[in-house]
Amino acid sequence: MNKILIALTILGLCAAANFKCTAEMKTAKACTMEYMPVCGVKMAEKGSSKYSSIKATYGNKCSACATEGVEFYAVGSCDEYPKNATFCHPEAHLNLACTRELFPTCGLYDNSITCDKGLCGSNFSNKCMACTNEHVSYFMAGYCKNQK
Repeated sequence: MNKILIALTILGLCAAANFKCTAEMKTAKACTMEYMPVCGVKMAEKGSSKYSSIKATYGNKCSACATEGVEFYAVGSCDEYPKNATFCHPEAHLNLACTRELFPTCGLYDNSITCDKGLCGSNFSNKCMACTNEHVSYFMAGYCKNQK
């Protein structure tokens, strides 16, 4: 029993910031009617960016991923995130190199990181540096102290 609890704890600590839709999820013919809202994210049509602000709320992960163009989702309604949030692709943390440009960015963490008050995030020099942190779910331009 203790081994099961330890395994579940480890899995919870290793959770990704955002969840990629699998090929199976993208081809779902029918979804359940359960209401567990997610913020489905579409990538820009041209190019393969690692960042996107094209988002919409869906009733559950199945209905989000079954929608054409949705690549990944974040838990919760899109209304729970700031309007100017740009989401990191779930595989962005695999990026091996980032430019050294200075474009101050506030990277906000997923729910695996807890903070005492306010938004839970850190300042990064640019969006690439923010999204290479596997716990950053989304980012906003500017320093975190200026975010509400």
